[in-house]
Amino acid sequence: MKRLILSLALCTATFSSAQLFENFEGILSATAADAQILADAYVAPLGQSLTYSLNSGWASSAKTHKKLGFDLTIGTAFPSVSDAAKKFDINSLGLIRLGYDQSTANTVFGGGDPTLFRESITQAEFELPGGFEEDLIFNSLPVPYVQAGIGLFFKTDVMVRYLPKLDVKGFEIDLIGVGLKHNLMQHFGLLDKLPLNLSLLASYSRVNGSYSLSETNQDQKLTIGVDTFLVQTLASLDFPIISVVGGFGYGKGDASMHMLGDYRAEFPGTTVDPLSSENSFSGTHALVGVRANLLFLKIFANYTLQEFNTLTAGFSFNFR
Repeated sequence: MKRLILSLALCTATFSSAQLFENFEGILSATAADAQILADAYVAPLGQSLTYSLNSGWASSAKTHKKLGFDLTIGTAFPSVSDAAKKFDINSLGLIRLGYDQSTANTVFGGGDPTLFRESITQAEFELPGGFEEDLIFNSLPVPYVQAGIGLFFKTDVMVRYLPKLDVKGFEIDLIGVGLKHNLMQHFGLLDKLPLNLSLLASYSRVNGSYSLSETNQDQKLTIGVDTFLVQTLASLDFPIISVVGGFGYGKGDASMHMLGDYRAEFPGTTVDPLSSENSFSGTHALVGVRANLLFLKIFANYTLQEFNTLTAGFSFNFR
């Protein structure tokens, strides 16, 4: 199983490429306030994308398992990166002591060209790294996942996502998630006999990532964490050969980035754990999807309408 997860994780290898945060520590040549503002603007879309990925693909039908029925699902979420998330307006940030030649800069999802900044007092120059837009797959940072679900009492499924700590080209990442899906049709008497299913789903996910900024000092690194919460209603028509699902819900994500270690910059000098970025994202969404039911094998595709519209596709093995 770990080899399977590793092969799926290689789909996101561009995220951990050396160019992503190359020379990121140069940002410390700015004042602490300016460096923090720039770091927030640069990395925020990454947390946003991961939020939409982690909140996707939890169900391909509103139907729940029979008692002790179970499934194993393998899928990938493709959140489409919006154009607005690829650049940010430098003039709108309220930077205090930085000079620059252009009015916009690339985020982590933008083009590969870095942006040159100059500190007005020390005249120290540094480049904010460009992004990896050219390496996006279908304009997306795909996130693969493996999920298991089991039916318990009262037509309620418990679902678990887990990714053991893996090292993909220097980026260490692990994931844990848990979800509950409760079938509401059982509370509507004879309507429970129809092919229509209606359920309520809630989930929580946590992803942790760590990227080393130095080949010689392992304490110099970036850590990234994203906590997400999802609640949604699902309705599906489930026939022997095909299922059609739709839903509406609300998702939230809290993303953090910490720059850890000891650094020496021209301004303000030696710094310890210099940057800490916190961003929150929330909003409603609607989804539609279809699933082919081939005995124990299910093949599905869902499309979620939200700020980063997200396609989720994969297959699962279902029993009872």
